[in-house]
Amino acid sequence: MSGPLIGVTGAPGNVGTPLVRALLSRGARVRVLARRPDAARRVFGEQPGLDYAPLEFGDRRTYVAAFQGVERLFVARPPQVSQVARDMVPALDVALGAGVRHMALLSLQGAEKITFVPHARLEQYLLSSGVAHTLLRPSFFMQNLTTTHLPELRRGEVYIPAGQGRTSFIDVRDIADVAALVLTETGHAGQAYELTGSEALTYTEVAGKFSAATGRPIRYTDPSPLAFFRHMRARGLPTAQVMVMEAIYATARFGLAARVTPDTARLLGRAPRLFDEFSRDSASLFTKDISHD
Repeated sequence: MSGPLIGVTGAPGNVGTPLVRALLSRGARVRVLARRPDAARRVFGEQPGLDYAPLEFGDRRTYVAAFQGVERLFVARPPQVSQVARDMVPALDVALGAGVRHMALLSLQGAEKITFVPHARLEQYLLSSGVAHTLLRPSFFMQNLTTTHLPELRRGEVYIPAGQGRTSFIDVRDIADVAALVLTETGHAGQAYELTGSEALTYTEVAGKFSAATGRPIRYTDPSPLAFFRHMRARGLPTAQVMVMEAIYATARFGLAARVTPDTARLLGRAPRLFDEFSRDSASLFTKDISHD
């Protein structure tokens, strides 16, 4: 293993887990910056070129040691963190002071226009900080459906307030491959990449693809934004997290999430993964009897 030490936040996680593996496959040196390093170690184990350090946004005691020696940093906002100026910016300031020279931010498709979301505030910070940076603006993660929304899927519902708007879903494995490329190769500083899949689907079509892959009837129920808010809060999700989700689904409902771009294919030199592949890969998650969940 050689090259600069790359710090990865958000691992284990939807993007962080495949990113760590993609970086290691490229021969990079990686430090997993996790709130619970022992949990991360159980996922990735001990490997050449890999180490771990505690990092919890909002806990300044974890900042200095976490970033020592790190030259490049993947920044992912934890879903529960909404006050990024309070909880994340001080950590990134320490990272800059420790010698981080390039940050790749996991942002959000349309963050440059939806200025009230936390991702936009992080983008503004990087733009004003002077650090070399790359903005990754992915569309909606396919894997969000089988993580955040898995309880509803196991009951046979795609329970999302998006109307019949289309979404250009992207597989997190493709986001991770792009991030690994950005963090290990030159020429990406100052760039903003809008990462999407190659097709835009309605959630009715998504439900149909899940049904075909799993052999179970799954329907799209399209709750109202208020019903969705109440349901997710009753599940225990923080208000701030649900409000960010509402904003993301509103973009689909109003026809603003259907944009398909060539960035993913151009950067990776191949077509993005299709939803059909993802639904087949995730079919085993549905083996639990939805009538007893």
